[in-house]
Amino acid sequence: MKASPQPGEVWHVDFGYDAKPRYCLVVSVPDPAVRLAIASVVQLTTHYGGTPYEVTLPRVPWLREQSYCNAQSVQPVKWVEFVRRAGQVDARVLAEVRAALGLWLKSSSG
Repeated sequence: MKASPQPGEVWHVDFGYDAKPRYCLVVSVPDPAVRLAIASVVQLTTHYGGTPYEVTLPRVPWLREQSYCNAQSVQPVKWVEFVRRAGQVDARVLAEVRAALGLWLKSSSG
């Protein structure tokens, strides 16, 4: 079955290192009419650095530890790199992550 990630979903993504898929939050997916099937994701981490680019995730049963989204870890992911869906965050959390991502991109623009 072909992966079809949607914004707000958390997936295990195989980035090809450590032979260990990482949890990632899908923040955007392309229009189905575009040529490349690539989504934008931010990685989840259990380490909080106290920056304005991190969003605390609510405790959910599919994450063993308190986790955070770090907008500084945004990256493109091909559909084939999505291993399995872990869960979904609510619209408020997705909005917070997108706001942190906007803040990060704005600060990076020089």
